Amino acid sequence: MFIRYSDELIEEIRINNDIVDVVSEYVRLEKRGKNYFGLCPFHREKTPSFSVEDVKQIFYCFGCGKGGNVFQFITLAEKIDFIDAVRHLADRAKIELPESDDAEEVARARQKQQVSEINLLAARYYNDVFNSDKGTVARDYLKRRDISVSTAKKFGLGYSPDQWDSLYEHLKASGSNDELMLKSGLIQKSAKGQLYDRFRGRLMFPIFDVRGLVIGFGGRVLDDSLPKYMNSPETVVYNKGKHLYALNFAKNADSEKLVVVEGYMDVISLYQSGINNVVASLGTALTESQGRLLKKYAQEIVISYDSDKAGQAATQRGLDLLNSIGCNVKVLTVPDGKDPDGFIRKSGPDSFKRLIEGSLTLIEYKIRVLRQGHDLSTTDGKIAFLNKAALVLAKVDNAVEREMYIKKLSAEYEISEEAMLSEVLRRTRRSSASSGKSLKIANAVEAARKSAAPVDEVQEKILQSERFILSLLCVDNSIYPVLKEHFKVNEITGDENKRIAQIIYTKLNERKDFTPAELMNVVSSQEAGEFARVLKEECHCDDNSKAVLGKIKEIGILKAERRQKQVLELLRNTENLSKGDVDKLKLELRDLILKIKNMKDMPI
Repeated sequence: MFIRYSDELIEEIRINNDIVDVVSEYVRLEKRGKNYFGLCPFHREKTPSFSVEDVKQIFYCFGCGKGGNVFQFITLAEKIDFIDAVRHLADRAKIELPESDDAEEVARARQKQQVSEINLLAARYYNDVFNSDKGTVARDYLKRRDISVSTAKKFGLGYSPDQWDSLYEHLKASGSNDELMLKSGLIQKSAKGQLYDRFRGRLMFPIFDVRGLVIGFGGRVLDDSLPKYMNSPETVVYNKGKHLYALNFAKNADSEKLVVVEGYMDVISLYQSGINNVVASLGTALTESQGRLLKKYAQEIVISYDSDKAGQAATQRGLDLLNSIGCNVKVLTVPDGKDPDGFIRKSGPDSFKRLIEGSLTLIEYKIRVLRQGHDLSTTDGKIAFLNKAALVLAKVDNAVEREMYIKKLSAEYEISEEAMLSEVLRRTRRSSASSGKSLKIANAVEAARKSAAPVDEVQEKILQSERFILSLLCVDNSIYPVLKEHFKVNEITGDENKRIAQIIYTKLNERKDFTPAELMNVVSSQEAGEFARVLKEECHCDDNSKAVLGKIKEIGILKAERRQKQVLELLRNTENLSKGDVDKLKLELRDLILKIKNMKDMPI
């Protein structure tokens, strides 16, 4: 249920959660001067570089660059979003949050809560049966798979009795009504209207969401009957394409990687062996929602699916999807066609860890698959393979990466780099033509991209100066009249900076204070660390008004010099310009040179 909490309420929650007290629940802090220091909880370090400032109510790590106020700290520490961080801290401060006044929204939320309660009752029931005489068959199965009692307990494993209505009767006795039991997906209705259990005679795997709430189940038969696996249907709390099995555990792993496997048993076996940064995709091809979840919790994704044809196809789809949404993705290929569970039981966890470290990049994997599909002992096979490899490399955007693979393949198959490059470029041109773009246009786009690179550097300097001005304004609200006159919202370059400035200016126009910690309430999570760094390292000036005027002057010069470069570039290529256009550009260039000189000479 989404509720838009007021700025006043969010600020009240922040004020009632002192950042030093909150951080101290996660990090051992020591006071040095005005600040507190400790080992950063967000990256490995031996010397404390993690700083908490009591006065400004912000934190910043000089090692990894993470920073913000108490809300950003909780989002990072608990790996939750901003709204959940607000709720977490409201609960800590015993501040009651308002409910939605939308009746339908309240009803949906209530139904979700009730279905979640039924799922929890079912999980406890299946676990009780698992630990009883009826669960002997399930415990024996896990023993044969080398899964310990403690691991089974960790994952809440259970057993559904091989009876038609044992869970139904249990839930009914617990006060659950038939309609909600049906909505949970755990109970089904026959054509004759009889209610019965969906899962019967199966080892049960509770599926948790990222918060640790039971949202569904997977069930595995313990004999040769089919289907081997059965999962909960889609419900009000469970959508298999939006969740990952064991992410509630893996999100806390001390690793920047997440390993994605196919099955529940793969996850459990790896976890038991000390590899706890592992999740499974719930029996479905990876979805974009799952991909974005992976991207949120890891810097590198390693796919480790089965090596059969179905597994290879799923790996290819997963690679392309994760790559398309900007993930750093690799592939772990288990030797001898084994699944991760089978490999680790035979070869041990250290061997699997070495496989993780040796994972293939997307291009390496695609080239390996191509190799396996060609007879490389023949000339025809080599030519066919290299032609298809050229097509793969033609789709690589990074020129350096593409050249590295061209060098490798050329050396391996004893052909010239020029020949391999020629085939790659030919396929690049063909791809451009098929999408309606001529080679001339493609080259123009590439030239524009290269010439834009220095402009991007200028833009980043402008954005940094804007962040400094807004940060210093929060430290010293008295400089607002200067900025109101010389740093107008509509003149601010960055969209995010413009949005933040509008919020701050509105508050100050109402003659309300605006503090550095409040600034962190309104910045995006991506910008929080950078603003915290600026507040920590740069906002210490003898004369704040003079400091911001200096930055405003710097921004003006940067913008004028950037335009000067653009005009000079246009004047170097005048074949497509009229004489009138050229004259206008020359006049503009003269004005820019004069403007830049005047700004540089202007005293602050």
